[in-house]
Amino acid sequence: MDIKRSISWFLLFIIICSCIGCIAEEEYPQESGSPDIDETDIATENYTEQYNTTLKKTAILDLENGYSLKVLEIDRKEDFTVISFRKDGTQYSTRTLSTGQTYNVKDPDEKNVVYSIRLDKIYDSSFSIDLTYELKPEIYLKNEPIDIGPEPSIAVSLTEDSITRTYEWEYENTEFWIKSEYYKDDYELYSERSRSRDYDQFANDPYDDEVISQITTQLKYLAAEGGYGKDEIPYIATAFVQSLPYVSDSASAGYDEYPRFPFETLYHGGGDCEDSSILLASLLHEMGYGVALITLPGHMAVGVQGDEALSGSYYDYNGIKYFYLETTASGWDVGVIPNEYRTAEAIITPIGFGYPQLQIEFTGSSQRQSVYTYVSLDIEVMNVGSATAEDVIIYTYLESTDEGMAWDQVQSDEIAEIEAEGGITYTVTNMKVPVGQEYRVAVITWGSNAEQAVVYSDWVVS
Repeated sequence: MDIKRSISWFLLFIIICSCIGCIAEEEYPQESGSPDIDETDIATENYTEQYNTTLKKTAILDLENGYSLKVLEIDRKEDFTVISFRKDGTQYSTRTLSTGQTYNVKDPDEKNVVYSIRLDKIYDSSFSIDLTYELKPEIYLKNEPIDIGPEPSIAVSLTEDSITRTYEWEYENTEFWIKSEYYKDDYELYSERSRSRDYDQFANDPYDDEVISQITTQLKYLAAEGGYGKDEIPYIATAFVQSLPYVSDSASAGYDEYPRFPFETLYHGGGDCEDSSILLASLLHEMGYGVALITLPGHMAVGVQGDEALSGSYYDYNGIKYFYLETTASGWDVGVIPNEYRTAEAIITPIGFGYPQLQIEFTGSSQRQSVYTYVSLDIEVMNVGSATAEDVIIYTYLESTDEGMAWDQVQSDEIAEIEAEGGITYTVTNMKVPVGQEYRVAVITWGSNAEQAVVYSDWVVS
């Protein structure tokens, strides 16, 4: 009896302990002040990135997924800048920012915050600003489904250091193909080069000579192997360029109206109308044919020099006939102009031998004293042309509002030469203007074989 009673008490004790354990588990206190982290929060933390950059007035900053911003106005005195927000090269909003202000930028539909920007600093010259920007995960959202259509056959082979493209196309039912390798380090050098140069400077760029010569050598060989004569080579080259897919600037380079050097178009495997026209003009020029770039409103094509034996539409430039050639799609014959451009005004730019082209950038500071304000400048003169600039002079002055008058001026010694893609830095110190007077900085440069280049600052009061 005692044993049974002991067993009963033991079982009762076990049951009570079990109940106490269940109650304790249900009433376990939750931690306060630490919200749950779901997968969305983790993604936001991992994919939010912050960057700093310095931008000049009118500069365009490429972001992701076609988004970009453009600096429209900088005012140091009033401490603000005006920013244009863009998607695929089209402005959809503007904003005035003050120093230290952060602004969340939404997509064109005003649904999602895609990035934020903060104006950190406006430089004294009112030419540059410092921005901090932070990309949000929503910047990668697509507004529209991607329509992938058929493309020409361009095989791509990648290594750590290079990209090799194999291009295939047809001409008169004959299949052609060529292969070319491009080094990524070379491409990075091209991406740093200025785009502010004449269009023909892209077509006759000396940096592209090697790759253009390789392509034209292959084209000539293929023509001979296929039984085509020398007169057919330009048409085979044209069919090659026409076969390249149309790729917009913003899709591949992040810029609108971003002309590419031939190397870059070949590297990307395509381009827009100006890119393909520059490439074809470069190929034909390398092979000794007379060519020109034809610039139309919102479009570009190639003009091929011809005589009475050719038929079709042409432009007469100084007595030379340049027959129209479309480059952005296959099937266009020489002398056939698309209907929308038949009556449009055209600018004809023949491709000739290289020439220098000077470009100026400068930054400056001023120091106001009792009688005079002293201005100092760091001036950079670049030769973005395709030949050496000779006997270069840099002339700097503080222009007065009185026409033809200057408060101060200085001229450099003669610079013997500036090589293509080279540059020099020239410093001017302690140019003076009376306190309270309005002035602007003007910098002019020229050479014995280079046309004059001029750049001005905004008007300021000393």
